[in-house]
Amino acid sequence: DSIGDLRKVVIRDGHRGPKNIGINKEFLDWLTDPVQNGGGAITDFGCYGVNLMTWLMHGRKPKTVTAVTQQLQAVNNPKVDDEATIILDYGDANALVQASWNWPIGRKDLEIYGTRGAIYADNRNTLRVRIAEGYDGYQEKTNTLPARPGPWNDPFSFFAAVIRKEVKVEPYDLSSLENNLVVMEILDAAIKSAKSRKTVQLN
Repeated sequence: DSIGDLRKVVIRDGHRGPKNIGINKEFLDWLTDPVQNGGGAITDFGCYGVNLMTWLMHGRKPKTVTAVTQQLQAVNNPKVDDEATIILDYGDANALVQASWNWPIGRKDLEIYGTRGAIYADNRNTLRVRIAEGYDGYQEKTNTLPARPGPWNDPFSFFAAVIRKEVKVEPYDLSSLENNLVVMEILDAAIKSAKSRKTVQLN
């Protein structure tokens, strides 16, 4: 609410590439298989941004999906993309999801822009809120977030807690089935857009 109505979100996820960071062969073979993984960076890291945007939009789907993929490390990723840019158009807001196996430094960060200010999540602990003043001025407040308590601090503990019904996953929460079905629909449209070089309309 402090930054006004949502207008734009920029989400960046990725690292130097699975081979470059030395993941095990079994996972590497799966990640770089266009059938098993469905794509390269577009699915591996595109899913995080699309998941977050679906949560921010309370499950609302974008009107259109436009994506561009590249293969900048053909020797390491001969069968799949390693660079993806996905644009989600919601009519009254948009998102730019940058999924890459080419960042020199691993990253998971996002920027949320509203009508009155912006929120920057630089990493898992640092959140900056800027409220606009005049043309290019602003007041900024930095929040250092504490580590999440269990079971939310570990995906396997969280999964176990959900199965034991100790935690209830609300519709369109980040880990909900509803959210992730929308994510898969958007990623499927993104892959089709990148292959056809055309914008894909969602129903």
